[in-house]
This record gives sequence, structure tokens and C-alpha cells, in this order.
Amino acid sequence: MDKKIKYSFVLAVFIGFSSLITVQAQGDTDYGASFTFEVTKELNRFFRLNVDEEVRLVDNNRYKFDRSSTTLGVDYEIIRSKMRTGVFYSFLYLYNSDYLFEARHRYFFHVSYKEEVGSFTLSWRGRFQSTVRDENRGAYKVNPKYILRNRIQAEYNIWKSRWVPFLSCELANPLNDSRYDLNRIRIQGGTEYRLSRYTYLNAFLRYDTNFESGDHNRLILGVGYRIKM
Repeated sequence: MDKKIKYSFVLAVFIGFSSLITVQAQGDTDYGASFTFEVTKELNRFFRLNVDEEVRLVDNNRYKFDRSSTTLGVDYEIIRSKMRTGVFYSFLYLYNSDYLFEARHRYFFHVSYKEEVGSFTLSWRGRFQSTVRDENRGAYKVNPKYILRNRIQAEYNIWKSRWVPFLSCELANPLNDSRYDLNRIRIQGGTEYRLSRYTYLNAFLRYDTNFESGDHNRLILGVGYRIKM
């Protein structure tokens, strides 16, 4: 495919995605921002250490603060450059729906697989997570809360370019709350830029459609910095 055609294709996809997000966000939507910092370290041929910090801001409360999360985990490569599995722990500090600050503990396990198809990298990630909530800071009928999340993602590899645009869709299904079959759909599009051999900068636009009562939909603009060691 001609280089100009490739760039035109990527631009068209981005414009289409942005237009879809804008239309979706016309309803009951909160607006916010996400800032992430991530470090990955190859321990050996199979194991990799992951450390991640995220801060989310939102416009629906007087503090403009949604949550912070600190995540630590290890993953294992099952099939070289294709399939991985891992276990993780996250400490969450957030402003909950009862207008109180709350600490939560999240444990999750995931499996991911990716395949190269021409200029595209297609991937799937399945994640089971358990979140323990503080019942002194909120009235929870279900605790811990179990969620199954499935994400599909497409990355477009532009030849001789440091830019890698991507588009993903994730479904979140509660496993121990019979009120909901599906509690969130997350659509995200953006790009990652390689600054050097070991450092990367990314930016994205994300729209969350939430189905749980009391949760608004959210439009988030995010930026992140990643280090590979």
C-alpha cells in the first residue's frame, strides 16, 4: 500500500472515531483526564515485571479527583512474542459515589494473545479481577466484586515510523452481581510514539458507557509515559 494511502487511512479512522465519540458524548457524560507512568523490566527470557501509576481527574465533583492507582505485577510469556499471562495487584484510592474518599484493593489475572496480520497487530486480552471495597465508606451489596473483562485491539504499524495508532473495545461483565449482564463498554483510540529505544509517549481518547445505576458515562483524554528496561 502506498505510504500516502496508509496515512490517509489512519487519518480517516481517527476522524471517524472522534466523530463517533463526540456523538456518543452528547448525553449524560462526565469529562476527565488520565495520566499514567509505566515501567516494564524483563527479568529473564520468560518473566517480566510491571509497575504502573495512574491518576484520573473528572469534572463531576468539587475535588475534580476521580482516583489514583498503583499497580504491581509479573507476567509470563507462554508463546514467544504472542501469548502472555500474569498476576497483578492494585491499590486504589478514589472518590466514591457516596462522596467519600475510599481505599480499595484489586487483584487480577489476565491472558493475552496477539497476531501480526499485514501492517496490523491484532490482540485479545481476557482479565478476571476481584476488587475488595471498604464497607465503612460505602454500602455495598456485593463485596468483593468480581468482573470479567475482554478487550480486542488493533494497532497499525506504519513502516519506518515512530507512530503506532491503535483502536480498542473492551466489555466488562460482573460475575457476582445479578443486576447486570454488562456494566461497561469502553472504546479507546489513540497513538503511541517511540521517543527512544526504551521510552514511549502515548495519547488517547476514551469513552466509557456505564450501565450501573448512579454511574455516568465518561469521556477521558489521556497521556502516558512508558519505559521498557
